[in-house]
Amino acid sequence: FFFFFFFWIIWFFFSLSLSLSKDEPVHTHTHTQREFGDKHVSPCLGFLILLGGRASQDNNNNGNGAMHWFPWGFFVGLCILATVPTTLSSGVTLVAIGKGNAALALMIVVVTNALGVVVTPLWIQAYAAASLLIRTSTTSTSTTTTTSISNLDSTSLLINLVLTVLVPLVAGKVVREILHCVGGDGSFFDMQTHKRWLVHVSSLSLIIIVWMNVSVGEEQLKAQSGKSISILVSLGILFHLTLLALNAPVVLVTMRKQHTTASRRWWLPSKEGKAALLLTSQKTLPVSLTVLSLLPSAAFGSEEQRGLAAVACVVPHVCQLFMDGAIASYWAGVDADEEQAEATPAEEF
Repeated sequence: FFFFFFFWIIWFFFSLSLSLSKDEPVHTHTHTQREFGDKHVSPCLGFLILLGGRASQDNNNNGNGAMHWFPWGFFVGLCILATVPTTLSSGVTLVAIGKGNAALALMIVVVTNALGVVVTPLWIQAYAAASLLIRTSTTSTSTTTTTSISNLDSTSLLINLVLTVLVPLVAGKVVREILHCVGGDGSFFDMQTHKRWLVHVSSLSLIIIVWMNVSVGEEQLKAQSGKSISILVSLGILFHLTLLALNAPVVLVTMRKQHTTASRRWWLPSKEGKAALLLTSQKTLPVSLTVLSLLPSAAFGSEEQRGLAAVACVVPHVCQLFMDGAIASYWAGVDADEEQAEATPAEEF
């Protein structure tokens, strides 16, 4: 009940705080292909992650112990993170900092998260059908125990995601329209005035959900060595760099015609390109935690491993925020320098 309640708060308040800038155009036809590409490229990395997890388990069961210090929960968490859509308000904020098209960024967030409700269960079912979501362990008596969810019910997962993601998202939009909560229209409750508090409440709910997930595997987390945590951080950075490397050439090639006068540098994306690049390379934490809470325990082997899977979702999420924050700040600085360079001749004349 508490998970469901806090997930509802996250999506309901996010929907209440939605607002599009009327000054920025949204070119939907130029980004449909990239949004669908993000839905199919990154989940393929989930197959590689789970294959690596299966290989490490086989080595451990054969006595090699190649990756005994990297638990199964970490593999599952990284795999789930690869299947979910883009980030919510943090992604839009980073695009705005980098002087990108924030309106387009918001549209990508809404569309991809709505599509993710349908696409994510299908990918999870594909992993299960390929017998990748199998947890094997060897007891002290040399007995191997295998736990499988090859018969995962994707319909049940889809229904639960609709109830925890789409329903509060639509409910928040309906309430917003009923209250006429658009700044400056004379409504009795100006939502834009309270937008910061809505974001704070949503963020607090996310923190509570993370704490509830991680606390389940507290003992397992304490038992992890610094080596396993370092590898997890490295994999989180590598995962995000891989998505950036795959998406950057597509964005630069397909969106070159949209460059403005401030795009003398060929490697600098346009405003729309910045939104497409960042948001197709990021993964949302709330949806990944939602999926983790809805998966059966057989996917993890134990509830403690579920807590470790939550940690494997949080760590890469934090890594991508720091990395994209640096990228957005760099973009903003380059744009400022070019604007100043263009204004200088006019002032001298």
